[in-house]
Formats: sequence, structure tokens, C-alpha cells
Amino acid sequence: MYEVLFQYGPITIHTFNLFLALAFLLGMLFLLRYISRNKMNVSFLANNFIFMILASALGGRVFYVIENNSHYIKNILQAFYIWDLKLSAFGAFYGLIIVLYLLSRKSEEDFYLWLDAISLSGLVGLILIHVGHFFNGSYYGTPTTMPWGISFDAMNIPLVNTPLHPAQLYSALATFLILSYVMKYNRKTHLSGMAGSLAIMLYSVSAFGIDFLHGVPSSCHKVNFLIFTAVAFVLFIHCSHKKHLIKE
Repeated sequence: MYEVLFQYGPITIHTFNLFLALAFLLGMLFLLRYISRNKMNVSFLANNFIFMILASALGGRVFYVIENNSHYIKNILQAFYIWDLKLSAFGAFYGLIIVLYLLSRKSEEDFYLWLDAISLSGLVGLILIHVGHFFNGSYYGTPTTMPWGISFDAMNIPLVNTPLHPAQLYSALATFLILSYVMKYNRKTHLSGMAGSLAIMLYSVSAFGIDFLHGVPSSCHKVNFLIFTAVAFVLFIHCSHKKHLIKE
């Protein structure tokens, strides 16, 4: 595919890195708009933004090293080369949620309201990240005879000239549909925590299913998606209970 978007001498711009930057930019724009629309305390984000980024990076790197421990056992120093942007999305999310919970308690902010904001803006970013994986040839699908099967020529794909499921685009489409549905649901509910937990739950279920179509399915990913689904379901029930108490 188009792993390298631009190259001039020592300057190389990888397509995935561009989509990663766009994901961060659009996700932040969505987050700021969400904060403004819901009259949230923007100073809480401004004062703690660096801690959230560091927690996400640290959690993402730690989980990535654990998931690829066979490589890093032989190359221990490379585990600290965080600038290669090899991070685990699961670890990044765990790190972000943990520090968000701690910071919101310290600042007496509504953790669930911030969970909504972070989760929905995260879905915006994930749409672009999935598209970036498509152009990068990563997270490719299994062989298919469907007319929309795509042949990849990336070096990391062993099945050359074989039509594959564009699993990355399936994920991008599923994420877009989930975001659209949850945004519509959130406009009707107006209770903190329900949109965020619903978004995490639906995304985890869809990703769990799509993972079966990946050319290299991961049992680690499946376990994490099941954990996300279970935790998000518990949070959703908890927030629904809050709504019941409010009505009473």
C-alpha cells in the first residue's frame, strides 16, 4: 500500500504517522467542542493535559513491551525507545482512565462526564487510525472471495496478490457508526457516564468480532476487548442506576 507518503533525502513521512497526527488533532478539536457545549471545566483539562498524555504514553509502551516480550527480552534497551511510536492502544487507554479517575477525584470533577468526553473524542481518533492502518498495510484481514477484497503489497503481509478482507476499513466503518449512534443516544439521555461506557462497550464488542477476520488474530486483543466490554457494562448499569435514583 502507501506506507511512505513522502520521502526526500533523510526526510520520510509515513502515511500512518500522518493519520495518527490527524487523529490526535481532530480528536482534540472534538474534545474541546464537547467540553464547551457541556459547560465543563476546561481548566481541568489544561492543568492536567500533560499528565494524561504521559500516562497514556507510559501505559501504551508498557503494554506493548509486555505483548512483544519475546523481542524485548533480547533487546532490553529498545523497550525505552518510546519515540518509535510503538504503543499498545489498550495500555494507553488503561493509563489514561486511571490517571483521569485520580485527577478528577483530586479536583472534585465529575469523572463520568469526563469519561464521556474522552471516550467519544477517542472514537473520532480511532476512525482515522483504522484508516491509517489500511494505508500502512497493518492489521490486514484474512483471504476472501468477496468482490471488495483488496490485495496488499506491504512487506509485512505474507499473502502477496491475494484478496484480503479490508479489516481496517471494517473497523473504521464500525467505529463511525458507533460514534453516530452514541452521539444521538447522548442527546436524549443527558446523564454523565452513559455515553462513554456505551461507546466503550459497543466498540469492544465490534472489535472482538472483527478480530476474527484479521490475518493474525490475537488472543491478547480478544481478552482485552472482553475486559473492556465487562467493565463498560458495569459502568453503564451503574450510570443507569444513577438515572433511576434521580427520577425518584
